[in-house]
Amino acid sequence: MKVLHICTSDSGGAGLCCVRIHEALLRQGVDSKVLVLYRSKDAAVGVCRYGKLRSLLPRIVSKVLYKLRLPLTDENRALLISADTKLCYTVPVSSFDISDHPLVKEADVIHLHWINRFVDYPSFFAKVHKPMVWTLHDENLFLGISHYRKDVLEDNQLEEKYRELKRDAVRKAERLGIAFLSKMMYNEFANDDIVADRPKTIINNAVDCSKFHPIGKAEARRAFGIPQDTLVFVFVSATLSDPRKGLRILSETLQSMRLPGVMVLAVGNVRACEAWPLVKSVGAIHDSERMSMAYSCADYFVMPSVQEAFAQTPLEAMACGVPAIVFPVSGTEELINACNGVRCNGFAAADLEAGIRKAVATRYDSEAIRHDMMCRFSPEVIAGKYVRFYKEMIG
Repeated sequence: MKVLHICTSDSGGAGLCCVRIHEALLRQGVDSKVLVLYRSKDAAVGVCRYGKLRSLLPRIVSKVLYKLRLPLTDENRALLISADTKLCYTVPVSSFDISDHPLVKEADVIHLHWINRFVDYPSFFAKVHKPMVWTLHDENLFLGISHYRKDVLEDNQLEEKYRELKRDAVRKAERLGIAFLSKMMYNEFANDDIVADRPKTIINNAVDCSKFHPIGKAEARRAFGIPQDTLVFVFVSATLSDPRKGLRILSETLQSMRLPGVMVLAVGNVRACEAWPLVKSVGAIHDSERMSMAYSCADYFVMPSVQEAFAQTPLEAMACGVPAIVFPVSGTEELINACNGVRCNGFAAADLEAGIRKAVATRYDSEAIRHDMMCRFSPEVIAGKYVRFYKEMIG
């Protein structure tokens, strides 16, 4: 079986998920490759970049229009909306027709991930007549240019235009299976008309416990200059100022609780002017060993996020044996149990405080938390579920 994963990038949440599945498939003897538009410098074996020269001119034109704030195309209109709102908006059309790419032609099954700004829906689904599996990393398939229902733009012509275009394009896919990341996403969207008659399954994200592992707390804290007697909460986000991720509510809640010797170790990009009480920001970390060190500093991992599909950071933290305190977003229902952390009852500061107090009053077994991740969310376990779904789609 030859599997081709298609993802806009091999980095970011969806890209990392894609690569983890790809590498696990390779270890299981499956012929797996990944096709991306943006390829990182330290890309995994088998990750192939779409022709650099073929994609260069359209990208240059789009960037020039964006810099000049000239909304001459719908793609640039969406980019400008994204820049103004700090949210993600994309159109399901592109200048790249990857349907005739050699990797597409040789594959037995196509596995789609986050494909926006790369795959042109109309040409791809009309021309590619192969079994497909699509892992939905957000809600974009069911919307127009928005990626989450909360962000849908009222009275915006692009929303309606591209919702209909998307539905018309995807209907042409002959054999398409949908993989939801969580029960919550499945329950919300399984009956949407764009996927109602398609085979569907729930397959969670994976975590590689060989890359994310416990490191002695004393050693980890020395590495980050943290006193040994500190009560440490670790927070991780691509951008610390992203209001959806909740660093501000975490900082303010801990400040109001007046716990002795408390601090937040915050991992993620930060602007020079940004600061939060009780927070020690260490910038972005891209190395799994260094990231394991950051998780291992902590007594608790906290994710006060108001929007996720199935976040990978709590998986990584718990692979390091750290209990998690999370808001009740998608994926946390099946991830969190009484033995590995606390799922808060709501999204308010009072809910977060109650969750923190419950976690602090609970004794957790770090080895048991890690073992649970290995049993339920290892790449091999998750890849095995995908192999069964591939075979179902191939027939």
